[in-house]
Amino acid sequence: MYGGDNEKCQKYSMPEPLIELKGVSKSFGTNVILNQLDLKIYQGDALVIIGPSGTGKSTILRIIAGLLPADVGEVYVKGQRRSGLIEDAQDPIGIGMVFQQAALFDSLTVEENVGFLLYQHSKLPHHRIRKLVNQSLEMVGLSGVGDRYPAELSGGMRKRVSFARAIM
Repeated sequence: MYGGDNEKCQKYSMPEPLIELKGVSKSFGTNVILNQLDLKIYQGDALVIIGPSGTGKSTILRIIAGLLPADVGEVYVKGQRRSGLIEDAQDPIGIGMVFQQAALFDSLTVEENVGFLLYQHSKLPHHRIRKLVNQSLEMVGLSGVGDRYPAELSGGMRKRVSFARAIM
């Protein structure tokens, strides 16, 4: 922007979007759910996706999280184009997802549910995983419930356990 003879030119540039969808489309059979969607989400943005059932809200989130591929279009996460699903490449920002019904394993304790991924796929010692689990439970206001089972929790507590698992 030029402001006069004695002022220097200054360039203003927008920051890079944290998440960007360009021309994303998704169909299930003949049912078109998303049609050429463009979306930019910047660091610090708060975004709400609302609409009636079946209009693509969860589909958008699944595509962003890398759980569902777009039929057409491009998805960028922190400037990196995502090709395929999340397991095909490194996730540059660590996207987590919480299901509406918490999706906890009924036969596992809260600690086992929250630490499930680490218990199954890491070489961390169990005492270290337990410490991380307890920290994430503390973050969601559920200290001391690691030995309980999902059936022993209220609906809100189960939801917070799923948040703790997403944090992990």
